[in-house]
Amino acid sequence: MTSRSKNAVRGYETEIEKSREESNWKKAVELAQQLKARSPQHESLAHFLIGEGKLEAHLEEWPPTKENIERAQRELSDARGYLTLATDEAGKRAGVALDAHLLLGKLNYACGAYDDALKNYKLAELNTLTEKELPVRSLRIVAESYAIKGLCLEQNTIPGSTSKYRQAEREAEMIRSFELSSDLTLLYLQRTGSSARAGPTLETALQRVPILHIRAGRLQNAIDRYREMLNAVESVSTQALRLTLTRQLAEVLMRGVTGQVYKAPEKLAVEPPRGTLTRRRDEHVSEGPWKPKKYAAMNQFVPRNEYEEVVLLLLVGEAMAVRDAVLSQSAEFEAARAHALRNAVAVIDLLALAATRWGQLCLLLESLERAMKFSFGCAHMWRQRALATAAAAPARCPAPHAPHAPHAPHAPANMPSEHVAPGSSAWSAGVRACSVARRAAPLSPRDAPLRLVAANTCYKMGWIEEGIEMAEQALAIEEEQEGRMLARCCLYTGIGYQMKAQKTNARIDKDAANDKSLKLLLRSVQLDDNDHLAFYYLALQYMHLGMLNEAMDATRSCLQARGECGGGLRLAAALWSCACAGSRGARALAAARLARHHYPAADWPLAALAALQLTWETPEEALATGKELLSLVNSTDTDGEIETNGYVELDALSDSQHDDTTSIRDGASIRAESAGAYRIERALSEGASSLSAQRARVPHADTRAHAWLLLAQLCLRLGRVSAAAGCVSEATALTPFSHLVLHTRGLVHAASLEWDEARQCFQNALAIHPTHLDSMVQLGAAYYQLGWLGLAEHWLRGAAALGPRRADTWRRLALVLRAAAEPLAAADAAAAALQLQPHEPALPPPL
Repeated sequence: MTSRSKNAVRGYETEIEKSREESNWKKAVELAQQLKARSPQHESLAHFLIGEGKLEAHLEEWPPTKENIERAQRELSDARGYLTLATDEAGKRAGVALDAHLLLGKLNYACGAYDDALKNYKLAELNTLTEKELPVRSLRIVAESYAIKGLCLEQNTIPGSTSKYRQAEREAEMIRSFELSSDLTLLYLQRTGSSARAGPTLETALQRVPILHIRAGRLQNAIDRYREMLNAVESVSTQALRLTLTRQLAEVLMRGVTGQVYKAPEKLAVEPPRGTLTRRRDEHVSEGPWKPKKYAAMNQFVPRNEYEEVVLLLLVGEAMAVRDAVLSQSAEFEAARAHALRNAVAVIDLLALAATRWGQLCLLLESLERAMKFSFGCAHMWRQRALATAAAAPARCPAPHAPHAPHAPHAPANMPSEHVAPGSSAWSAGVRACSVARRAAPLSPRDAPLRLVAANTCYKMGWIEEGIEMAEQALAIEEEQEGRMLARCCLYTGIGYQMKAQKTNARIDKDAANDKSLKLLLRSVQLDDNDHLAFYYLALQYMHLGMLNEAMDATRSCLQARGECGGGLRLAAALWSCACAGSRGARALAAARLARHHYPAADWPLAALAALQLTWETPEEALATGKELLSLVNSTDTDGEIETNGYVELDALSDSQHDDTTSIRDGASIRAESAGAYRIERALSEGASSLSAQRARVPHADTRAHAWLLLAQLCLRLGRVSAAAGCVSEATALTPFSHLVLHTRGLVHAASLEWDEARQCFQNALAIHPTHLDSMVQLGAAYYQLGWLGLAEHWLRGAAALGPRRADTWRRLALVLRAAAEPLAAADAAAAALQLQPHEPALPPPL
């Protein structure tokens, strides 16, 4: 009979323990009441189990938060009574008094009695508990006890008279409680697997330790704590928590850690496997009975710097967020879908900051592509993708350009259509960026900056009308709400009309576009008188319109706002090098040297300086500068790419580009047709490489060829025709089918009075680039020297129609008309040349 009773009691205890581990508190209370009725000697144990069951059942429904304190005070009186009964002498003999005090501390915390909770933990001697193997349920009780103790210490205010030593001691006790709680929580979740959840109290304790270290100024301790928690072996219950910890550690590293104070994580020591037959081993290690298991492996990756660690954390976090994403669009999953989307957005936003800061936009684009499957209609995600795609698109695809003088007005560095060839990688990236921006714009109807970025991308692609449309949308948005971006919207719209005016050849359309551009740029300057870009484009517009005094005033304002603006320096050199400048040639040289100082890795300041030195200094100095330019472009294999834009930023539109024309006057007016020339040259080069066994293309061949062509022009000005021919031969080896090479070769023949060969070279250059002004003028001059006056007049009038502000064209036309016995027409042409002569650059084109 006695053995049967013992077996029955043992059966109750087994069922009760199982119910406790499964958190089936209703059944646990029923079994405990039956145990009390069947076995009076287990009354203390039954009181403890009943009190525990009632307490846990209540807290599962009403978590221990400040909002639920009044309810807990009303409804937990029975649980308090049972747990108090379990703390008597009988309870101590039964071994449940300690656990009862721990649960009473939890109950008092739920009721807002923080001092009483601390008293119960003191009675339970929580600080002196021995670290030993504990059952699963006991692990949770102890972990919650340490967590609640830390929360109670944090809630209780310290009197102002308390000594600093006492305050530091209290803070250390609080942090130690949270650390023990977080270790026990992770161990508990590892042992229970997917059958349990941490709950709000334990999750708070896990995230509290690093925050307290950060508040105390111990940043490295906080980072080490994050690493320890993330290095713990993952379980199903910790997946959501690990995502939060991953994001928080990434934020801490990005905000407060630099390369000088960063300390890489230490790799856990692992014993190598013994025996040749040992293929696998346990890759988890534990440092004690209360320490969670941690990952450890021979080939475990350890970040070496903060960049690697941040990117690794964010990529792991993004993988977890995408894995938990809810794809269903049903209304019943709306809350879960919104929660998963918020988690993914938080991680991807951090990844966007890190990837943009460290130039890893490809990682961000891949992440945003994966996010598209669960972010249908999310304006923020589409906006992020549009901005990232626009930033990842190459600023421009280098096209053939000429060794130009510094006084030619140039277009924005990242806008012209001729520098993005259809079918190239830059073209594909630009098309993708424009498409994503068009998809994102309707989702953000009041987002002006997004439309400005889209307009900038369209300008780079040469889609001027589309860019103007997006810029005007942004302008309308900002005008309606009087936003802060109104000045920049006026600037981008004005840039679009400026490009449109330079593209079209119809006089009425050109004048209308120029007028609208001027009005918008003036408005932009009025709205923001400290924007160097607005002043630069206003000066450029004045240059296009021939208003040199106004252009000089705007250029001065540009340089006052930003002294190192590359476009402003080039415009200053252009204006100061005009024939009307007189002694201002020294200022032009100073502007070129200042640009060289600010942009030592760029090639255009050296080209500008060489062209100016040829007139204002000695030819030998100009030739030395040209050789320095050649050395710069030849050093790109070891030193990286040449800096052609001056400085790199999203809106660095003032850094001028290299036009693909040798014209040193109004070269921008023929920019629209140069795209066709670039495509023809590219097709010819590809055809030549496929038909011949030439060696691989030299890196930066176009830039190097331009340097050789500049040297050729300098040699021609010095009368060294044979040296110029050698320079042209070097450029021909690099870009054999460039219209610029053919044009310069024609200049060499003209200098040798070989007019028929010069005529053929100019004709070949125009066959590739039909609107190349310099070739048209030189072809007219060659026809004049050969005595073919009709053809000479035809080509010179065509050049005058295309570039009416070139005095040299009208001067040559006057000579032709005089030889053709048309004195009145020759006089008109000569008068036009005299009127335009003050606006001429210091260096006329080579004869």
